[in-house]
Amino acid sequence: MQTCYVAMDETDESLRGLALGRNLAAQLEARLAIVSVVADPARAEPRRRALQARLDDTREAALSRVSVEVVVNDSAKEALAGLAGGEGVGLCMGAHGRRPLPELLIGSVTAGVVRRASRPVLLCGPRYAPERHARVEVVMVCVDGSALSEAMLPHAVSLAQTLSARLQLLQVMDASALAAAEAVEGGHGDVMESSYLHGLARRLEGEHGIEVDWEVLHGDPADAIVSYLADSRDVMLAMTTHGRSGLSQVVAGSVSHEVLHEACCPVAVLRPCD
Repeated sequence: MQTCYVAMDETDESLRGLALGRNLAAQLEARLAIVSVVADPARAEPRRRALQARLDDTREAALSRVSVEVVVNDSAKEALAGLAGGEGVGLCMGAHGRRPLPELLIGSVTAGVVRRASRPVLLCGPRYAPERHARVEVVMVCVDGSALSEAMLPHAVSLAQTLSARLQLLQVMDASALAAAEAVEGGHGDVMESSYLHGLARRLEGEHGIEVDWEVLHGDPADAIVSYLADSRDVMLAMTTHGRSGLSQVVAGSVSHEVLHEACCPVAVLRPCD
């Protein structure tokens, strides 16, 4: 990752994305840049000046020297998604904390970028604690045996390699999943799930030469993941999303948008192609 872009507007939420981008850029010794999108060319220079003033207000000399790039495009979603899909680029965005509608949780632009981007978008929710996650030492990727969840694996491996981090697989088994597994296979559900994760970890280690471990969690998926992350440090979570339009237009479904809302770590979110 040669450039960490932070998507910003003039709201406070976008400052969280700046904290994430700054941390990643420092860890990777990468270029940090601010990007903003306006539809009206006449708004480009005022937006650039406003964002530069916000950087100056932080009273951090390093931030006052960060490049501010304003893109003129009728669709901020399309412009940012195209940027997120570039080689050697990471796009960081702050997510709103409004509830209960998932679309309001992340904002319509953020949701639209995730739906359109071909690579994960790096998000931080309202509880993001940059001081606890100043680096990424572990990339935790949520899998459940489905093609949807496993679509994140190549990207999670790439993130782990780029960040020189350990990769950890997470699977949550709630009561219904355990009962279904035991009924179909005639065995003990968590033992069978451990076998799945163990096999997947060994395969990834063999294919990519990286350290992989795994953990089976139990209970409600969102609650289990948030509880597991509660005392974590220097972690990035990686999850996929259905990202459908309409009222179900969400960043990561009923599980992942709850995780994003509650997690203190950054969350890499991918919507796999249909």
